[in-house]
Amino acid sequence: MRNYLDKKPTVSTTRVLNERRNSTRYPLSAIAEIVESQTRTKMSARISDLSRTGCYAEMISPFPSGDLVKMRIMKNKTPFLAQAEVTNTLCGMGMGLKFTIVAPEQTELLDKWIGELSGASPKYQMPEEDDLESVAQTPGKDLFYVVNEIVVALMRKGILSDQQGKIMLKKLAN
Repeated sequence: MRNYLDKKPTVSTTRVLNERRNSTRYPLSAIAEIVESQTRTKMSARISDLSRTGCYAEMISPFPSGDLVKMRIMKNKTPFLAQAEVTNTLCGMGMGLKFTIVAPEQTELLDKWIGELSGASPKYQMPEEDDLESVAQTPGKDLFYVVNEIVVALMRKGILSDQQGKIMLKKLAN
């Protein structure tokens, strides 16, 4: 008797062939205001994922595919503004949006958000003159090394400002 767990999974080639995304998506929970360009209909939505090229807006009554919209996504009281095209809709669920026009300063903000969401964009690089490597390599200084790593991690996540972090790191080094 065959166990259902022994069954090999089948991959849907239709889904793979229909996958049009070329940017990594990152989970995000943010509020958005979306305005349809022709009718000026304004709707609120929750953004559930974000990429360099678009996002997914959860809403009960999404706009039809092909519609052009203007949008404002709010994250930590900071607005990201863009124009987008509705790429797909699922009534009662939401819609996929592909950014079409993003101003250069908004692109910088988007890159910053993507960096924060991916964990790949350190906000702070330790200056070479703050030679804290010697603290980490000194025997019996494991606690200092751990605290140093925590301060740098808090700076990268934006919990500590660069100024606060630098002050703490200098105190650790002395």
